[in-house]
Amino acid sequence: MEAKPLTESGRAFRELLEVLGAADETFLAGPRAGMDEVGIAAGYRHLTHLLGYGLDLYLEGDAERPQFTPLASPTRKILGDNVDSRYFFAPIDGRRAYRIRGVRGNEVYLAFCVYGGEPNGEWSRRVVANISQRDIACDHEGRFEIVLSPERPNTGTWVKLDSDAVCVISREYYTDPRAARPGHFTMEALEPAPPPAPASDVQLARRLRAVATFVRESIAFSPIPPLPAVNMLMPPAPWSPNVPGWGTPDNVYALGQFQLAPDEALVITGRSPRCVYWGVQLWNRYMQSLDYRYYRVSLNGTQVQLEPDGSFRVVIAHRDPGMPNWLDTTGHREGLFFCRWLQADELPAPPRCEVVRLGSRESRV
Repeated sequence: MEAKPLTESGRAFRELLEVLGAADETFLAGPRAGMDEVGIAAGYRHLTHLLGYGLDLYLEGDAERPQFTPLASPTRKILGDNVDSRYFFAPIDGRRAYRIRGVRGNEVYLAFCVYGGEPNGEWSRRVVANISQRDIACDHEGRFEIVLSPERPNTGTWVKLDSDAVCVISREYYTDPRAARPGHFTMEALEPAPPPAPASDVQLARRLRAVATFVRESIAFSPIPPLPAVNMLMPPAPWSPNVPGWGTPDNVYALGQFQLAPDEALVITGRSPRCVYWGVQLWNRYMQSLDYRYYRVSLNGTQVQLEPDGSFRVVIAHRDPGMPNWLDTTGHREGLFFCRWLQADELPAPPRCEVVRLGSRESRV
């Protein structure tokens, strides 16, 4: 039997396969290559995570009937997850109006950030609006309601939407994830759409191409290329409105790359300004947190044991150095360490980094 000509969605599906087929070149060749076997294996796993989220967010996402989709889990991570946080994503259309209803849990931070750009899988170009627990009006039971719309409603908490608004991402931060009591919230369009008809060939093709675009743009910068200096932390910097992506204006960030021999430890010392949350955690080069189910790969300001003068001292090493505040590399010879300060009163002073020999006085005290 003669094969039927490809439909538009068939062509889009093959385009997605082509993107995936060439995606491993980002960590097998060129300036971002050179990783060991563990790093290469992590690269292939990362690609499956990107594809999974691309399907969730852009193939199945529906701005007319939005639902919050988780953006990180212990086994599927993208784009710089934080161990102590929960993230959810919902697609929106900036010309429409929506309502978020919920009740807070015991998080120290809750925010909804609206991003602007194109609804085609491209990385968002700007932050349209950001509203946090400082601005969200709650009743005595922690219940809240937020309207997102182009025009101000008569009452309630309002977030203004511009025409290019394409998604909203929620963030919840916890200082003790084991004792977390998450709240819950839902989102609905104020003018509900009727149940959807089956996707047409053209509609499915558009969604598949959005998935391909999301994967292509994500692998354009991940894995992170080797930094100019290893075992050093770049100066803390506020979120930049000129960088595309899904960062939040409430955070100050600092990134470093660790590269340690089996008998070496990286000691990070510093002092945090007053803030809602601060933490240090380990990622692989694909901006994925290391396996926090079985290893301690992150410490926040509540968990860390401070020095008598209020400063902190965190040690990154392949094995226990016999002191508090050890972060376990979980078998990764190299990776990233990342600091963030949330709603800080001032810009943190750059922490100091020093490589020492395991067993030395510096790694024990």
